[in-house]
Amino acid sequence: MLDQVLAGGYRGRIYPVNPRGGELRGLPVYRSVADIPETVDLAVISTPRTVVPEIVEECAKRGIKAIVVITQGFADASDADGPRLQEEMVRRLAGTGARLIGPNTIGVINLYERVNTSFIGFERVPADTAMICQSGIFLLAAAEFTCGLGLGVDIGNAADVDFNQALQTLGEDGRVRVINLHMEGIRDGRRFMAVAGRVSRHKPLLCLKTGRSEAGARAAGSHSGSLAGEDHVFSAAFRQCGVLRVRDVEEMHYLNKTFLTYPAIPGRRLAVITISGGAGIAAVDACADYGLEVAAFSRETKEKLAAVFPAWMEVGNPADIWPAGMSRGYLEVLELALDAALADPQVDAVLAVSPAYLKPEDDPRLDISAAVNRAAARRPDKPLAVWSFGAHRGELAARVEEAGRVVVYPSPERAVASLAALYRYYHEIKTAPVPVPDARPVPDSAPVERILAAARRAGRTDLHTEALEVLRACGIPVLPWQHAADAAQAVRAAEQLGYPVVMKIDSPEISHKSDVGGVMVDLADAAAVTAAYDEMMRTVKKRAPRAPISGVIIQPYRPGGVEIILGAKRDPSFGPVLVYGLGGIYTELFRDVSFRIAPITREEALQMIRETRSCRLLGGFRGRPAADLDALAELVVRLGQLVIACPEIAEMDINPLLVGPHGAVAVDARITIAGALTPA
Repeated sequence: MLDQVLAGGYRGRIYPVNPRGGELRGLPVYRSVADIPETVDLAVISTPRTVVPEIVEECAKRGIKAIVVITQGFADASDADGPRLQEEMVRRLAGTGARLIGPNTIGVINLYERVNTSFIGFERVPADTAMICQSGIFLLAAAEFTCGLGLGVDIGNAADVDFNQALQTLGEDGRVRVINLHMEGIRDGRRFMAVAGRVSRHKPLLCLKTGRSEAGARAAGSHSGSLAGEDHVFSAAFRQCGVLRVRDVEEMHYLNKTFLTYPAIPGRRLAVITISGGAGIAAVDACADYGLEVAAFSRETKEKLAAVFPAWMEVGNPADIWPAGMSRGYLEVLELALDAALADPQVDAVLAVSPAYLKPEDDPRLDISAAVNRAAARRPDKPLAVWSFGAHRGELAARVEEAGRVVVYPSPERAVASLAALYRYYHEIKTAPVPVPDARPVPDSAPVERILAAARRAGRTDLHTEALEVLRACGIPVLPWQHAADAAQAVRAAEQLGYPVVMKIDSPEISHKSDVGGVMVDLADAAAVTAAYDEMMRTVKKRAPRAPISGVIIQPYRPGGVEIILGAKRDPSFGPVLVYGLGGIYTELFRDVSFRIAPITREEALQMIRETRSCRLLGGFRGRPAADLDALAELVVRLGQLVIACPEIAEMDINPLLVGPHGAVAVDARITIAGALTPA
């Protein structure tokens, strides 16, 4: 470790400490922290874990305010001693005013000051980027992952300093232009959203969240629980607080390079100047995939290009300049085309497509570095990007990127995705107003509290008909219903509600009623209701023989409208998560859903609705009347208020929520409550 500090060129004073004393690399070795002749700024501990708590206490008593514990084997250990030692270390630190990073960490890297606590050698490439990670490789490989590094923190086990505190500090450092996160999990998700929401308005936040697969998500008993797996929750949280999620380290690399190179992008309209018609089409396809638009050239731009194009070739976007380049000189035509596109007021960014089949020095006719950089220098307000391909793309990229004006990408998808992220940051994140959720209280909350309290006293965790009562109490319209214990009561209920009716099984252990034959619709008279009751009882008892059945629920039959699921799940990191999507029997089949962390604003609710593919059904698909989206958004907001106000609600479904031109009404609902008491 000392070798790495010295190799990094650190200019401050260093005090090695070891009980044996002596000398190391020409420096005197002190036998204890107490023997150091002055109070130091940072202590780095790499000793057997059993003595770490004691050394932490010695450092704090000596007035050292920053401590890094490299040692492993604490909360990360598989034995019982590790967590106990970590707790002891935190206990000895408490109240001293000192802060600790780790244990189980590479520590910190500050290439501005040439400070490095790593015990492993790595390539030190200074850049105005920062990294907060839970694995030291993201600091050691920063030259590749983040195009270099200015500041880096491996929080390790985060016994003291965590993501939120590190992000707050790095967000306030004016030297850092881009902040990267590697996240495996987080304890205080709501605090993270608050900090990230502030920081993201000043500099881009890029996060690689590992552990995406649903295999790691907990099994859940409701639709909302199974849909709102952990990864979906993180994606929703990142979206709400302005964090750009990256899928892999290559994407992280190119997004860092993009944000370090281009100061902004005026819009989403892209011009493609290409040496190949096929490559140009690939770039256009990428625009469709990532949300950029293919720019429509102005008349002036078309005239400039037509002046050098063959007479038989129509000018368009993408602009294939190879025929013109063959007759007039490729580099000359390329620079003319780039200048024309960049000057076009209908173009916001340009992608140049050019090969690197040979080394630039072996084929100077295709060495575009000078031409591209001259064009970029003349219009620094618009990104000029390059997609290069061929065996020697790396050599060409090094020449093109040397001036720091242009990024060379390995594919059209990577180029367009990076420019799209640039657009999203500057036009959707950086300038976004701070959301102010509706603070209105849940209407008539007293009945809600009584219902939930009664269920807890009875030791019940699943509520069905009571869930409809909860919805009605908080202002969400509910389709009328009556409970029936036998066929005769079912007929009387149907006559009171009015035919035709729907019959549904009533059992606290049957969530997906259709799966066991527990739903029958369009029952038009008493005979149909009686026959349906008898058939339903036989079928349900056969398919779910152990489920207790208290009877059936009768409701008016309301055909038409769109069936939506609206639900919530309480996440251990982020709290209540709202789920919206296509409902009814297709919920888990199509999984057409969106997510937000509650509470949300009306505009955020509308965004949730519009993110789903099924939103087209609400807009008047194939002649159907358009649904009342404003009324639907209001219900999403109200559900968010409900689950915030009632922490007893662990999971909740409204499925289906029937949405039409005159609003929305809940047809069926389920609530799972936490903390039920065992009845005496």
